[in-house]
Amino acid sequence: MSTQSAEYHRAAAARARKLRADATTRWLKERLEDEIAQHEQIAEEIERASDPNEEEGETPALSSETPGR
Repeated sequence: MSTQSAEYHRAAAARARKLRADATTRWLKERLEDEIAQHEQIAEEIERASDPNEEEGETPALSSETPGR
């Protein structure tokens, strides 16, 4: 897994999207789309790994719920 933060990878994906908007060749557009997908996937993995409520499908309790009921 990457040592960069999820925010870094989201920002890198955003930069690649801006470049893709100005790209003129199909090869470059496809390459940038691959880069965007990679950065988004890494960011999601980092966020999942850092969120203790995401383990094995757990969902956080709603604030209106009372524990034990």
